[in-house]
Amino acid sequence: MPADEKGTSRFLMIQLVLVVFCCSGFIIDVHHERLMKSCSEVYDIVQEGEYSLKAAFIYRFTEYVDWEGMPKEEEFKIAILGDTPLTRNLINIAENAEVGNRKINVEEYDNLNEIDECQILFVSRESSVPLQAILHKFEGKETLIVTEKEGYGEKGSCINFFLSESKIKFEVNLEAVEKAGLAVSSQLLQHAVVIGKQR
Repeated sequence: MPADEKGTSRFLMIQLVLVVFCCSGFIIDVHHERLMKSCSEVYDIVQEGEYSLKAAFIYRFTEYVDWEGMPKEEEFKIAILGDTPLTRNLINIAENAEVGNRKINVEEYDNLNEIDECQILFVSRESSVPLQAILHKFEGKETLIVTEKEGYGEKGSCINFFLSESKIKFEVNLEAVEKAGLAVSSQLLQHAVVIGKQR
């Protein structure tokens, strides 16, 4: 095995041992603070990767969803409800990309009442706002509501992220999308778990 491959394998093995060690509950008191810091760093790395991928997914959604009633001169707004690393990842995308010819505006909120019109609303798993309150506020509006909690797809969000076999996947609720007055490309549905009203 080449030296660089050996180095990579050794690094991955160290990371795996660290994760297993952190999750095992085997904590030696004298090293408690250092160990907990290492666990936190590993968690941050994993979480950063998760939300980097979710941000990329959300941007790709804009290529396969049609907001027919959106005025051409408006910015494309993505609102985020709840504290989440996704915000930073989407801001990075927004600095270098557009939706059609529209600039992307990304804003994070703690309070649902502060959110006005937006084309995409991402609801963080950290948000304590009930889904029904969110659905009520955006009823009749062309807002793609994206969530990341188990069961939220069936409860009425348009798109819901979930984990399956250690992979991030998403489900699309066709009935919720239709209620929002949005059109979703069949190309997007090919990569989704389709729930709700079937076409």
